[in-house]
Amino acid sequence: MKNIKRSVYVFLLSIVAASCIERIDVMTDYISSRWVIYGYITTDAKQHSIRITRSAGYFTEDSPAGVSGAAVTISDDAGNVFYLDENPEDPGLYQTADDVRGEEGKTYTLDVQANAQHYRASAYLVHLNDIDSVILRTSAFSENLVEVRVFADFPKENHYNIFVSVNDSLRNSTINRFRVTSNFNSGMSCYVLRKSPDDDDENNNRLRPGDKVTVTINAISEEYATFISTAQTELNGNIPIFSGPPANVPSNIREVNTQTLALGFFTAFPSRFGNATYE
Repeated sequence: MKNIKRSVYVFLLSIVAASCIERIDVMTDYISSRWVIYGYITTDAKQHSIRITRSAGYFTEDSPAGVSGAAVTISDDAGNVFYLDENPEDPGLYQTADDVRGEEGKTYTLDVQANAQHYRASAYLVHLNDIDSVILRTSAFSENLVEVRVFADFPKENHYNIFVSVNDSLRNSTINRFRVTSNFNSGMSCYVLRKSPDDDDENNNRLRPGDKVTVTINAISEEYATFISTAQTELNGNIPIFSGPPANVPSNIREVNTQTLALGFFTAFPSRFGNATYE
């Protein structure tokens, strides 16, 4: 009996070993190019942008090529239309005038037309209360860390995208560093800064006396929160590494005639600001 069990064990082990070295050819060179559209409109009066590019092959080292010559507009449900002009120095980047702002309670629609294709997406801009205050407090875990705490009366059912700037230098500008929460509690710690420099920190989140810390909070939709979290998984990888395969990054932009999804996302959200000076 022992010999039989041992033979079965050796047999199973040999199958596992063989499966670990099996070669799998993944085809990455022949995927058709797709449009990638990304942008948003906020309650800030500023120049809003829509970026339009084409997807590239997996091993391509060049930046995605911008799509030029498109007709791009953002309109609201009250009949207002904002026209976006292509930046002559940055192909594929379309921008509004520098005083455009979204209004809470309105639905905004993005239209992109070029090369007989017409893409569209819509987003509702919700209401958001103001931030009451921002407080900087030494962390209970380390004397070298300062927690950025935000006090505000925000609905807990919303999703929030949080950004932190020190002296107008944004600390989490790339999507893999976006801070998203679906359970905001007044007084919560939303970011951590250092009192002394850290050689391993590429953003050098050092905080010096007299520095001005600004917190920006955007109230975003659940769909956009999912877009961010899925994109972060694609960029950073799954943890643990043997997790299941990641889902496709969602999109809300469709081709009007064929209903084909483009890559990317269009959204609208209110922004609220608060600041504190580190002493």
